[in-house]
Amino acid sequence: MADEIIVYGSSWCGYTTHALKTLDKLGVAYRYIEVDDSPEDEQRIAAWNNGRSIRPTIDMHGDIFVNPDDITLFHALKDRGLLMSSRSASGTGSTEGAA
Repeated sequence: MADEIIVYGSSWCGYTTHALKTLDKLGVAYRYIEVDDSPEDEQRIAAWNNGRSIRPTIDMHGDIFVNPDDITLFHALKDRGLLMSSRSASGTGSTEGAA
């Protein structure tokens, strides 16, 4: 959906867990999809990444970010007005299909 942030990743992937922790720390709500449990989503991220299944791939309101570093992620959120004014919120993310 274009109206939310969706993180496609794997629980065994350090880059995925880092991105999720960063989003949580920033108080950003997202939906997490464990691509190892979803062949359809695995194919989706491969299509976005020239046939490669790169984790994490983040769909941010229709814009795709492939394994973004912290600075890229922060600026993408800021540019879209998605950062909360207070950093007191944490754990706002949700997991779907996580083991």
